[in-house]
Amino acid sequence: MLRLLCFCFALALFGCADAPAPAAPPVESAPVPIQTRADSVALQAIAASGGFDAWNALPALRFDFGVERGGQQQTAARHYWDKQQNRYRVEWPGGADSTYVALFTAWPDSGRAFVNGTPLDGEAGTEAMETARSRTINDTYWLLAPLKLFDDGVTRTFVPDSSDAATDVIRLSFDGVGLTPGDQYWLFIDRETGRLTKWAFVLEGNPTPRSFEWTAYQTLQSPEGRVLLSARKQAIGGPIAILTDNLVAPATVDSTLFTDPQPRL
Repeated sequence: MLRLLCFCFALALFGCADAPAPAAPPVESAPVPIQTRADSVALQAIAASGGFDAWNALPALRFDFGVERGGQQQTAARHYWDKQQNRYRVEWPGGADSTYVALFTAWPDSGRAFVNGTPLDGEAGTEAMETARSRTINDTYWLLAPLKLFDDGVTRTFVPDSSDAATDVIRLSFDGVGLTPGDQYWLFIDRETGRLTKWAFVLEGNPTPRSFEWTAYQTLQSPEGRVLLSARKQAIGGPIAILTDNLVAPATVDSTLFTDPQPRL
């Protein structure tokens, strides 16, 4: 929930407001206490995404984050996550002929950033790692929200007035999570399939409500089953779509990706 640096895609969509990302990876694991109807709906959404066992067994995850407007696509960042050792690589464009690469283990309080393979030191390195942190928080939440409903600090509330015979709605609020805990989300869960079909949110830094349909679900194979993730989020009433695509679940991890500073994704 950090304010992203003003990439042109962020300007188009959020105007550099707080990006919707209330929690950072990794996704918490089961067991999960089921105490309320909201908890039951959330657990149904997690099961529809493949469940915790399949998710936790996934060796690695590769995806791109981008924006589509008027049929034109722009990739904002490319991600590779070694889930079992919690190593992360993120690449993003720095201009017509520059690419940033950030390599870090666990959460990027430490790590190293590069531009075109050259290490960044001092303030430039700090800013690049902050960008990597913002990118990671924002982009993974757009991809993994249905699997993060029981993360620490997340409060789930069933919303009967918005629910109907086909859809259950739960509201998410946050207690001490991230830098903008005033963010709120409404998740629309299909009762038959358990899939997240739409979300709406109001951000602490931008009170304008926005809503997106979650579509283009893709299946990734895990040693413990299948993981289903949405590759496209279409703005309702607007021309923009958020893309979390080029999804790949590598069966083995290429460890050189966490030492090579040259752009590779």
